[in-house]
Amino acid sequence: MSSTSEPMVEADLARLSARGIVLRFLALAASDPTSERFARVFDADFSELAAAAARHLATDPATNQVDLAPGEVSPERFDVEPIVEALRAPHEKLVDEHTRVFGLVVSKECPPHEVQYCPQTFSIYRSQRMADIAGFYRAFGVEPGRDVPERVDHVACELEFLAWLVAKEHYAHSQQDEGEEEWAERAAISRDAQRDFVAKHLAWWVPAFAHALGKRAEALDPPSPLHIGLARALACLIPAERAVLGVEPPDELALAKPDEEGSESECSGCGSD
Repeated sequence: MSSTSEPMVEADLARLSARGIVLRFLALAASDPTSERFARVFDADFSELAAAAARHLATDPATNQVDLAPGEVSPERFDVEPIVEALRAPHEKLVDEHTRVFGLVVSKECPPHEVQYCPQTFSIYRSQRMADIAGFYRAFGVEPGRDVPERVDHVACELEFLAWLVAKEHYAHSQQDEGEEEWAERAAISRDAQRDFVAKHLAWWVPAFAHALGKRAEALDPPSPLHIGLARALACLIPAERAVLGVEPPDELALAKPDEEGSESECSGCGSD
């Protein structure tokens, strides 16, 4: 049985809440700015809450006790304020920056999709990876949202799903007085799923994406402040998540290997709404 079956102390619950807020905020910030859900990132109260949550994680000893993998940045530097500041730009400017960073199709320099970092470029292998991601979503009742145009392996979808698992664990802990054993088991299931999903579908490729995204955003003329901030935040997020969940660091920085066929036709968006 996972250790989450034990009652959580206040610091653990605060960390869980902070993780959920930050994951949700970064998922929205990484979304297509032309999508309906992107508008939620402009909520001033939510942005302020996300900035406070990032500061909490940056100073939390539990998130900093981790050996950094290639491409990762110390969680002590976790900060989403640059993203909040960049989001004050006109919406048209944000849309233009997104297009310049990622292109009109799939960026070959910094693709935001997991399977584009798989060393194997065979379409059958990548389709299996996509199916595994979708399987995680289905197992927890997550269905494609109408306002979510991204593929299931898009970084925004994967972050949102992890935020969903964190929210489920937090809710389970809050309900333990109603039936301690049952809700403790549900919390443990959610925690174990977080660990598995980070290990299999986030930790190994997001640092590489963050590294490539930062280089691309900084090389533009003018640079894209939103994507520079997002890249730095993601590079800090993954080691923080690994520290909390006990996920081992990957040995090397993945490389983007877009294929010619692509897997777009086999993908759909995900959403927890």
